[in-house]
Amino acid sequence: MSGRVRLPKAVEAAIVGLDRSSRRSFLKGSGALVFFLGAGSLPGADAPADRLVAAGPWPDPDFLQLDTWIVVHPDNTATFYVGKTDGGQGTGTAFRQLMCDELDIAYDSTRLVMGCTDTTPDQGGSGGSDAIERDGWPMRRVAAEARRVLLELGGQHLGVAVDLLAVSNATIALKSDPSRKVTFAELVGGKRFNVKLSGRNVDATTGQAAVKPVNELRVVGQPLQRYYIPGKVDGSQKWAVDMKLPGMVHAAMWGLRWRAQPCSASMSLPCPMYPASFAWSVAATTSPWSASARSRPSGQRSN
Repeated sequence: MSGRVRLPKAVEAAIVGLDRSSRRSFLKGSGALVFFLGAGSLPGADAPADRLVAAGPWPDPDFLQLDTWIVVHPDNTATFYVGKTDGGQGTGTAFRQLMCDELDIAYDSTRLVMGCTDTTPDQGGSGGSDAIERDGWPMRRVAAEARRVLLELGGQHLGVAVDLLAVSNATIALKSDPSRKVTFAELVGGKRFNVKLSGRNVDATTGQAAVKPVNELRVVGQPLQRYYIPGKVDGSQKWAVDMKLPGMVHAAMWGLRWRAQPCSASMSLPCPMYPASFAWSVAATTSPWSASARSRPSGQRSN
């Protein structure tokens, strides 16, 4: 995909015509904008829905390019790019283990970027229990292909046949003389592989190399700490709701009151709290969130 998104004329008019003189006018105008956006896929709209989907300023990363999946850095570390997300199941840690084993690089020398639509391959949705069973396979195969390519480059660098080489911790060495070696970084650090992959779809993505048999896997099966837990505990992990843009405004919502639900005498568990009433209020503000939160009526909680 290439080119810029062309909005329907009705949407452009709605954006230009938004009245920002008051909060009431802004909310009324934005409601009209939502209606126009929803109508974009209706018959007779200025831009058909398929054209809106096809347009965009950034193309999808090509899953048939090895560089889309793996980058080797000048410090002999690597970053893996995969098109899945981790909802807390530990799949991100497992993906790193799988790819580390196939590439022959230490787990601590890698990082993983997941589900970033402009930098990772599109592997579809993240749901169910098929992440490792299905989605892990193309990751293994591309990592195995990267190892094959690096071995070939290492053989050329050292002037020996590939079958005389061994790989360990991102270093290629001569089996008969381990002092003769070259690192991944020395071969491709900060550079592109420029290697084409094959496959009719992203799930079938593969190179020429075969994946390792299970008995040769060393990182898989190890009780490694899930790398993202510290960020969740200390609050440094960034989520979609943490997005900040210049001039961004916030809205506070309040009015939900809580009461204890009467419980039967036979119930052994504590009774849950249920909302007693829904009297929502929304206030758009140009001030930071903290100021918006402070303006909330006393005795009411935001949600």
